[in-house]
Amino acid sequence: MLKAILYKEWIKLRWAVIVIAGLTVLSLAYSIGMINYYVEFQGAFSNWMFVIGKSLLLKNVVFVKVLPLITGLAFALIQFVPEMNNKRMRLSYHLPISEKKLLLSSAGFGYMFLLIEIVFLFFGLWLVISMTYPTEIVHKVLISTIPWFLGGSAMYFMVSFIILEPTWVYRIIYGVVAYGLIELNFRASTYDQYQRLWILILIVAIMPLTIMFAGHRFRRGSK
Repeated sequence: MLKAILYKEWIKLRWAVIVIAGLTVLSLAYSIGMINYYVEFQGAFSNWMFVIGKSLLLKNVVFVKVLPLITGLAFALIQFVPEMNNKRMRLSYHLPISEKKLLLSSAGFGYMFLLIEIVFLFFGLWLVISMTYPTEIVHKVLISTIPWFLGGSAMYFMVSFIILEPTWVYRIIYGVVAYGLIELNFRASTYDQYQRLWILILIVAIMPLTIMFAGHRFRRGSK
């Protein structure tokens, strides 16, 4: 039964995974082009000053910043909107599998592909930046981009949570809360502004519980 559920999730996600993989490669290629352009246009010394003083590299990798958000949103919509609109979720609760296992396996499968993209982006960004800049700069940039990846994870879990919530009033309330939690990951515009990164990690770590809560409310409301 579990294999059938995971296969169904793959059928829904397969084209999105392929498109996102292509966009990931393009975003890294764009970052390479922007870095090379500014080095050539500004000159090595001026570029170095902009990189250090104005966090230019964070602006050069802007697509890396938004891609995890787009991916998290797309995967959540593709996985759970059809389940709710076509009343498949109601039928799924009659399958010989526990509610907890059903929801966690579906969400975990989608998040697995998001996590693969995040890891690929992170190491791809490391390779791109290390081709031009020293280790100290590479370290600062990579640490500064971790909240972006956490923001993509938060987007996936919170959108899934909102979709699974059966009441529109609560969906609106949760949407406002979700915006605030996701926005926390994108406040910094310069290096080293996240001294308490562990708080953002903890917030994302407990977000899968929200999916369980919404699923429980939906089951209770569907009786």
